Amino acid sequence: MEERILTHKNKHLPYAIILFSVVGWAFATGSGKAQWVRLVDILLYGPYLLYLSFQTNYVFSALEKLFLAFLGATTITYNLRNYLKV
Repeated sequence: MEERILTHKNKHLPYAIILFSVVGWAFATGSGKAQWVRLVDILLYGPYLLYLSFQTNYVFSALEKLFLAFLGATTITYNLRNYLKV
């Protein structure tokens, strides 16, 4: 049976991606990230990616979990370093 990417559960995903892209574009400045954005990355986004990488009830492959853990750890460390530098 063919898998469908857009099912009734995630049919709004393309709209959410567009909305998030517009919000990101609107908050982007030419001078770099604001400090509050770095704090969001350090305290929310990075830890959430790490949390997802350790979940067992999702259908992530080992490679996907490794990638999520990599993204979470590097997001936290990169933004923490830049937050402390500024």
